[in-house]
Amino acid sequence: MAEFENPYAEEDPFVEAHFDCLDCGGKLWEYAIQRQMVCEDCRSVFAAADVFEVQA
Repeated sequence: MAEFENPYAEEDPFVEAHFDCLDCGGKLWEYAIQRQMVCEDCRSVFAAADVFEVQA
């Protein structure tokens, strides 16, 4: 069986986004794989497209 290195295996999929939560105003973290954002305070989940639309 061939061996290979997965460069994503050790990386954190969450990246701090420069947007505020639509519910409480907390900081959002983007989960890039699923195109969602999660608030670090209230844990609300939003579609990234919705956040871009509101705050753009």
